[in-house]
Amino acid sequence: MHPNQRLHPKKSPRQQRGIAILSVLVIAVLIVTLAAVVVARQSRAVRQTDNFQSLERAWQYAFMMEQYAGLQLQLDAQDNKYDALTDRWAYNLPTQTLTEESGAIVRFSGKIEDLQGRFNLNNLVSQEGEQRGKLDGAAIGQLKPFVTDAGLPPGFTDAIADWLDSNTQPQGVDGAERDYYLSGSIPYLAADMPFADPSEVRLLRLEIQDPDLKDKALNRFLSTVTVLPFQKTTINPNTADKTVLKALRLSDAQIALILDKRKLKQAYTSKAEFNQEMAFTPGKDDVLINSLDVTTQYFRLTGEVQINRARVFVNSLLLRDAKGGVRVIMRQFDRVNEQPITTNDASNTSANTE
Repeated sequence: MHPNQRLHPKKSPRQQRGIAILSVLVIAVLIVTLAAVVVARQSRAVRQTDNFQSLERAWQYAFMMEQYAGLQLQLDAQDNKYDALTDRWAYNLPTQTLTEESGAIVRFSGKIEDLQGRFNLNNLVSQEGEQRGKLDGAAIGQLKPFVTDAGLPPGFTDAIADWLDSNTQPQGVDGAERDYYLSGSIPYLAADMPFADPSEVRLLRLEIQDPDLKDKALNRFLSTVTVLPFQKTTINPNTADKTVLKALRLSDAQIALILDKRKLKQAYTSKAEFNQEMAFTPGKDDVLINSLDVTTQYFRLTGEVQINRARVFVNSLLLRDAKGGVRVIMRQFDRVNEQPITTNDASNTSANTE
């Protein structure tokens, strides 16, 4: 034997059995771990598939709610030529709970709102030929009480006007155009076109330093205004609430007549009847005469559909034309939330404002 060669003692059978058992245990652990991972992934895939299927079915129920709302509006158009809170559409859609063949529980609910019970911000934009893109002075004057009654500074009307008009020259000391918004902490441009959504109001210049006061004032304002497609719309006195009627600067006596009629489950059936009871004077009250009517074209369907863990919020704008036909012109699957987002770094605050 070579002197440098070392002798390696042979392992005993007991040691060999121990190593074999340890190897088997390690392999078993790896197999169990791998199996657990595979089962977990399969389980997650099954849940995801079930969620996707539930979400797809929830959308179908949402479309069904739109069809039901459209049917109610069509039938109402056949019943009468006015719109009021006594109509068939004015009640909350009944909350339904269904059990599908698979055992899934479906819950859905909703309501229809007359959006012409509010002031349309896009009424400020003139639509008379060459005046397109310019503003309607009478509509601006009508908007001012909605702004001040909500607790917002009067200059906020100028900020709204600048957001809508096509020029780049600010109106008044509180107006704001692209230069102001580009200098903010989050730079952006003024729209210079009609509003697409009421939430845009949050982007406008508003010099209120207290975030809580700012949110409350904006919330009150948003509860009285709306955004409808680029055309003039009237306000329906049969559905407008007291806050809106007051902002229109109707007298206390006129508002009392409207609300008393509503308490009796009655409604103004024609514009002529309403004008007569309000004792409007042609020439003096032309703005109100032209702004109020008892018929409505635009309605909003809001609601919720829930299947298992899947939830869909319905927010659809319905247009009923002069012939009674109803179609969806806007659809969003999100929660209707008119309250402005609270933030300490408001995007409508100039970077130079302290």
